[in-house]
Amino acid sequence: MSKMQSIKSMFGIGSRSRSLLLSLLAGMMLFLASCGNAPQAQAPTYTPDLVQRLESYASDIQGMRDRMGELEELIQAQDWIYVDNFIHGPLGTLRQDMSLFNRNLLPQDQPQGRELAREVFRHLEAISLAADTSDYKTAARNYQETVADLDAFLELLPDATEDANS
Repeated sequence: MSKMQSIKSMFGIGSRSRSLLLSLLAGMMLFLASCGNAPQAQAPTYTPDLVQRLESYASDIQGMRDRMGELEELIQAQDWIYVDNFIHGPLGTLRQDMSLFNRNLLPQDQPQGRELAREVFRHLEAISLAADTSDYKTAARNYQETVADLDAFLELLPDATEDANS
């Protein structure tokens, strides 16, 4: 018995059934091939709505940044009670605002935002500890680093015209 005859007898496939089976397999291959050529996903970009939301959060953060001069004056005056009160009072919502801002950045920008936010709060905590021990040098140094990191964080705000043109 030849191989073809053994296949026919095993599966009971006649020539008409084979044609139907081959047509079905060809159709499935065509369907699968058409599914495989999906268009490339476009990289995420900042939409005008998202930029507007980020600008709103940035405005709140910038308002706190504008008040950092008050903290500097308190440190220079070595008014340690008010230094600590200022960090936990007027700057108290800074962490939340920075977190909301960062969550709305594109995924590729979020790690840098998270790191800068951590640095800002690490420096603010160091200022608070320096206030507890009346350590002017540590407070002054961490104040400068806080301002630098806060400015770098605000630089993450995308330019609305830049994304509209790209």
